[in-house]
Amino acid sequence: MNLIFIFLDGVGLAERSAHNPFFTTLMTRFKRAFGCELFLENAPYLNSNKLMLPIDAGLGVEGAGESGTGQFSIYTGINGARHFGRHYGPHIPSSLRPVLAEENIFRKLKSLGKSCLYANAYPKRFIEWCLDQRTKGKIRSSVLFEAAVLEGVAIRSSEELKAGEAISGDIIGRWWKLNETDGDPSIQEISATEAARRLLALSTKADATFYEFFLADLAAHGKLKTPSTEIVKRLDEFLATLVEELPQQTTLALTSDHGNFEDARTLKHTQNPVPLLVVGEGASAFKSVKAIDEICEAMLAVAMRSI
Repeated sequence: MNLIFIFLDGVGLAERSAHNPFFTTLMTRFKRAFGCELFLENAPYLNSNKLMLPIDAGLGVEGAGESGTGQFSIYTGINGARHFGRHYGPHIPSSLRPVLAEENIFRKLKSLGKSCLYANAYPKRFIEWCLDQRTKGKIRSSVLFEAAVLEGVAIRSSEELKAGEAISGDIIGRWWKLNETDGDPSIQEISATEAARRLLALSTKADATFYEFFLADLAAHGKLKTPSTEIVKRLDEFLATLVEELPQQTTLALTSDHGNFEDARTLKHTQNPVPLLVVGEGASAFKSVKAIDEICEAMLAVAMRSI
């Protein structure tokens, strides 16, 4: 069974309110495809091979979750905040790097004989800068990017994106024309529907395919000018297409590392639960997941299934 895993940075589950971008801009197409929307009142949601659960990103450690320890927890199955002693971000703390090297999801999948694909496209300058920082003992990438470097999983760039063999971090590729330093004006913007279909096509080339979307967290921190309305609409189209066109032999799973985007009243992380959304024959493997450090084991269980 194939697995597609989508990471949404900084997206928690909150109730319907005027402060929640998912309420002020409804994901109507996703609701039709999946059965419910990303609201706390809807969870838990279980319907055939679809589920949405509110899961814990705090991991029993005081304070709101952070990206470094949160992503580490998702991609290793180890409570990063407890292991480190507190929540930490935005990057993985140095003391957790040796553990990541031994316990990352790519290594675990490869040990089971499964192939992995990291679908994100990054600017070549950013890739080179991250690799240079690694030689100085600094990790300035996402945890999954670092895991890919450790395990020899290809980091895709603008060349693969132009060839249709990668997905832009903003889904549609608009960023590449707007960024004068690291962009590439020759990259054509595509629809979120086309991006979803590209991800589905890429997923046929590996047993497990991973994609990360960071815009929600960046916008919630005020680091991007992209309106929340635009982000929700983009996610609505992207996720709905994936659900509508998901092959029978593929399981789609989605989660986040901490809350942020779902509460427009603050620029800080929230302590809301995060969504665990799963579609496909492997959904049952996730039914007992209560926290983000339990997702890794469920992903491995799905990867080992045959239908």
